Amino acid sequence: MKILFISATSKNNLTDYMNDLTLHGLRGLFGNDVVDYPGCWYLYSDEVKKRNFDTNELWGKGFNLNDSFEGYDLINRNDINAKIKSKYFDLIVYGSIRRSSHFLDEVINNNNKYIFIDGEDDRFIEERYTSKSIYFKRELLTETSNIKPINFSIPKNKIIKEINRKPKNLLSPLIPGRLETYIYKDEKSYNQMYQNSVFALTYRKGGWDCFRHYEILMNGCIPFYLEINKCPNKTLEKLPKDLLKEILKKYEWILSNYNPFFIYKYKFLDIKKIMLFLISSIKSKENLENFIHKNEEIFEIKKQLLDYTKNNLTTEVIAKGIIERARSF
Repeated sequence: MKILFISATSKNNLTDYMNDLTLHGLRGLFGNDVVDYPGCWYLYSDEVKKRNFDTNELWGKGFNLNDSFEGYDLINRNDINAKIKSKYFDLIVYGSIRRSSHFLDEVINNNNKYIFIDGEDDRFIEERYTSKSIYFKRELLTETSNIKPINFSIPKNKIIKEINRKPKNLLSPLIPGRLETYIYKDEKSYNQMYQNSVFALTYRKGGWDCFRHYEILMNGCIPFYLEINKCPNKTLEKLPKDLLKEILKKYEWILSNYNPFFIYKYKFLDIKKIMLFLISSIKSKENLENFIHKNEEIFEIKKQLLDYTKNNLTTEVIAKGIIERARSF
């Protein structure tokens, strides 16, 4: 299947996760028949090296995504306008429609098949596009015939094969929002931090969807997703939300072992959390060894989540769903 993938172009738009993960999945399905234009060069290890680009400038330092491809110059990005006019491509994907609409008039006027993806953090929907084709929206409230949900995903080659049955941390040392805990200078040590932990904190940022959720899951760690019960049904549709709600309800008491002023952002703080911490400070705190001894089922939960991630949350699975919906539209 020949696909033209139109992506955002400004340097300020580097590491648009929805754009990049969708491209990764499509390329996994169709190889170099997927032409990214004008070219997501920061995803190609050879091009990054050629440009002497510091990947630390990427959002999240580019961990688990920036080395997605090789062979940047092997992709034929010539004569795109002529190919659009001749309907050379089977499908044209706008990977970030609110950031780039290159060639859209030509695409429409020459009756090409095309779809839109909106991976922004907000709930705003660009209605001038929704009447033209399928519009995939990340932070979606209501699904319609041509507005469909989409969520982040993870490259399958980044998912660990087996869970770590000898973790070192009950709660991962990286605390979202606490920059002093962002100490990991390379992808390997960052991933090992989650692999060595039973649980990890995560929560809504600008939007409900966040690449961190998937990084936790791919490393066999269990997300403590704060306030996930408030997430709209059509947002994070593919995430195992019901299971994550059960996990949070059953094990959230563990967080009372940690200073709430350190692990929570102010919007999550309340008197109950503070009182539970004070009470736990008087008692002996739960340690890793005791917790595992009393909760051996935790490894089955970790395996269940890891298997779910392998089967449902890879970039190729999400891309396949996009293609299937595009074909039926």
